[in-house]
Amino acid sequence: QGEELFSLVAIRIQTGRRHQIRTHACHIGHPVVCDGKYTNATTFLRDREWCERNFLHRYRLAFTDLDGMQHEAIAPLPGDLVAALNRVTPCTATSA
Repeated sequence: QGEELFSLVAIRIQTGRRHQIRTHACHIGHPVVCDGKYTNATTFLRDREWCERNFLHRYRLAFTDLDGMQHEAIAPLPGDLVAALNRVTPCTATSA
């Protein structure tokens, strides 16, 4: 978006602690897009111009229940986040 650079990453967490991804991403200087809690107001408002909401999506959830049965749910990227991705331009052909 303009001169800003963004990265699309896949992160695997071991626990389901609230805000874990968001706080760690911000701590290393790469906050989640449109995160009003962990970014400053200027960044949040600039992000809102092209992304309607926090750009964070759990595409896969898997767990083993108390009976030892494994369960998995998969959800594709929602349309609003696909639309947000379509508003940015890849830096190189390999980043597309």
